[in-house]
Amino acid sequence: KLQFLYFIGAVAMIQYVVAVLVLVLWRVYAALPKKNEKRRVAKGPIRLLAVLGSGGHTTEMFYDLGTIPDWHRYTATYVVADTDKGSAEKAASFEEKRGKKADVRYVPRAREVGQSYPSSVFTTLYSCGNSFKIVFQTLPDVVLCNGPGTCVPICAAAYLSRILGIKRIGIIYSESMACVEHLSMSGKILFKLVDHFTVQWDPLHEHYPAALHAGRCKLLGSTPPKVDEKKAGAGDGTALVTVGSTKFDALIEACDNEEFVKSLLDMGVKKIIIQRGNGYVPKVLPGLDKVEVLQYSKEIPNIISTASLVITHAGAGTLLDCLLKDRRVITVPNETLMANHQVQLAIELEKYGVVQWCRPDALIEVLKRASPQRNAFPKHPSDVFLQCLKKIVD
Repeated sequence: KLQFLYFIGAVAMIQYVVAVLVLVLWRVYAALPKKNEKRRVAKGPIRLLAVLGSGGHTTEMFYDLGTIPDWHRYTATYVVADTDKGSAEKAASFEEKRGKKADVRYVPRAREVGQSYPSSVFTTLYSCGNSFKIVFQTLPDVVLCNGPGTCVPICAAAYLSRILGIKRIGIIYSESMACVEHLSMSGKILFKLVDHFTVQWDPLHEHYPAALHAGRCKLLGSTPPKVDEKKAGAGDGTALVTVGSTKFDALIEACDNEEFVKSLLDMGVKKIIIQRGNGYVPKVLPGLDKVEVLQYSKEIPNIISTASLVITHAGAGTLLDCLLKDRRVITVPNETLMANHQVQLAIELEKYGVVQWCRPDALIEVLKRASPQRNAFPKHPSDVFLQCLKKIVD
């Protein structure tokens, strides 16, 4: 009799475990993206949660947000890694221009650039607690992200809300312009989990045809227009060399000589600004006329907008700023970065005729034969991002 009761208890426990497992699997399946899903958003402002990242990620995010014509219908919360110094300022500037105050939340970074993948498991888990808190406090209608490691815990929190039935938060992932042939690590993790996934280059779209192609250069067509120097302006005679917020010693060392300066002066340059970052300190340049060396300046975007020539690393954010202002660009990829993605980006942009590129040791030779003729980079982005957003909230 006692054995029979044990048997009945064991069967009941197994049934309970199976029922719970089936329920969990059903909720996970229900949370996955659905084709042609119609989603109704409650009345009131549409709440966005935008994940910002250092450098190009933030620049690209605000170019996407800038395509939204009816911003008064939206309210945005910005998630920024606690080690990111500039993204919060850009969020404040973006909202101020639209008569609003930026709502910025900080989280520990899930993964630093160059951090090993095994160690990033622990930092991601640590970041998840703060990310979950932000998501469940704001309960956005849509999460927007484009590749920084911070976005993975945010999307995980959005999925937990979907699984628990609290709110079906939409997720749009726009892969960074920097990714030409390979997805970023965040992109690989989230590719099949987000509602809409966009890429910006043909090689990447060929590898991932299920993604939507949102690249600007695709809009150029077979006969792209040339830059009109009369409309764009030839610049104020300044040549800017910039390495971004970190360091690129090979580029600064290639510039640290009199021959480099003479090549620019022969091109009609009147002033040379070298933004060296936190790496190599030039030894020759500081003693030369018409040359200014600085570590970093918040005025770099303003200098770019009026420069006659920009020599830059192949960072997506800096290149976008240059190209959208019709600046003449020579890009020198930093090949020490992971997956050599800067070289891939430089090659792809040169293929469309909007930049010239070279390696540091060939810079002076390229300056001597550089042509001012170049194709115009499209000013208006593809409408794919906006259409993805409208499918979720309208």
